[in-house]
Amino acid sequence: MSNSWTNDSVTISSIPKNGAPNFNGPVLWPSTDNQTFFAFGGELSNWARTITGPDVSCWQFTIDGNGGGSWAIFQPGVQSTFRDLNRPAVANGAILDNTGFIFRGAASSRSAPQNRQVRDGDYTPIPGIVSFNITSSLWQNDTVPQQIEDLNAPQGMLAATDAFGTDGLLMLSGLASDVYNPPPFNNITIYDPSDKTWHAQTATGQIPAARSEPCTVGVKGDNGTYEIFMYGGGNIDGLDGNITLTQYQEFLTLDEVYVLSLPAFRWFKADYPAQYPRFRHSCNVVGNRQMLSIGGQDPTNIYNNTFTADPFLQGLGIFDLTTMQWSDQYNAEAEPYETPAVVKAWYAANGMSPATWNSPAVQRLFEDTTSTGDTDTSASQRSGSNHTGAIAGGVAGAIATLLLLAGFLVWWLRRRKSTATDNALKSSAVPQHSYEYHDQSTRPEKYPIEMHEDNRPWEMDGTDAATELGGAHRTELSAGTGSPPARAEIDSRQRSPPQTGVIGSD
Repeated sequence: MSNSWTNDSVTISSIPKNGAPNFNGPVLWPSTDNQTFFAFGGELSNWARTITGPDVSCWQFTIDGNGGGSWAIFQPGVQSTFRDLNRPAVANGAILDNTGFIFRGAASSRSAPQNRQVRDGDYTPIPGIVSFNITSSLWQNDTVPQQIEDLNAPQGMLAATDAFGTDGLLMLSGLASDVYNPPPFNNITIYDPSDKTWHAQTATGQIPAARSEPCTVGVKGDNGTYEIFMYGGGNIDGLDGNITLTQYQEFLTLDEVYVLSLPAFRWFKADYPAQYPRFRHSCNVVGNRQMLSIGGQDPTNIYNNTFTADPFLQGLGIFDLTTMQWSDQYNAEAEPYETPAVVKAWYAANGMSPATWNSPAVQRLFEDTTSTGDTDTSASQRSGSNHTGAIAGGVAGAIATLLLLAGFLVWWLRRRKSTATDNALKSSAVPQHSYEYHDQSTRPEKYPIEMHEDNRPWEMDGTDAATELGGAHRTELSAGTGSPPARAEIDSRQRSPPQTGVIGSD
């Protein structure tokens, strides 16, 4: 991506998969050095000759520096833990630093041999949240509170931010226990991997309507903000046969880009006319400030057993994250990302926090000065590591601490002479209260969340890493679905096994 290109001139080459399964909807996790990515999950296409998925495995793709690369099975660090996992046919995935996550998901007969008993076309929920540490090669599968488990969350928005919390946070929205009645995106569920706790925060602003299988990307903004962009989506579960005119008009309006800005938890909508709705597509941040949308399907045509042409040439759409406008050109020399003007204006008028925090625990996550966030405006979902800066910062911090302690000692010795002041100091001690409930059974009330379940993203939200033609949710070039309609991995109209695609330019 070092050269600029337009979507009518860029070349796309294929790379043989050499034994790697041809799946719809794998979750892709890029490494921090952008030299490799890992694929886990997914299922065989409805057009495959067999309906039983292969043994559960994780595959790694490594780039060769010449526009290509190769696939190989990646051996997990703890075999026993990995062998206990089921391969999700559909799932939400994201990555924080060098740890990939899958939240719940659902298995099908086409995803793994142990799911043969699942009727073809049906999906069985998979409990828990799976994590994979790329550095240590270790896998974990943690349980989640029942209120979260009930969300049936193969579909919906899952995004990662490293700008807040000790080890970053996962943000989920658009999920619900009732697949046929998904809510809008006004409630955000938050997972803190540092202590494995769950939280909820209400969002405000231009709330996105309920939708299924959008794609998302995240970027660090100005002055400590973080923006999560969500594009497109459909809502087809529960429909039977051709859609009505009302449903067509509803789907048409889903051709939208929204941005959720943190820490305000405020939604904003890009201002452009809705014309070409897409879902089951993938999105990735490319270059300094652009989002690349790849493939997808038209939700208004899904039940006609036909596939309309992609509105973008070669299935490639470019969206400028700063100006919030579509383009047909990737600009390798674009200016660094800046928070959109409409978002900046809102912060200038209203401050950095939402009007109301749902709990003191959530407030601490986003206002704590020990957050990993910074003002780096690089269009990336992760911040780079600079050990020299960390060491220098640690030394400076230690010196400052010693000076503060010395000053406090002098002050205390002087104040000790005054008994009255000493008593005042004792009486001013602030009691500490705990707002965390790690064990759900001890929580006095139910988590204040409603989430929606009608969005099974298929190749999760990506980064500017080497990816299999994206890595978020779009597909004609990589598909996924939680319902019987056919999907395809590279092109929804191809019946031959697809290959890994790599975008390049002359």
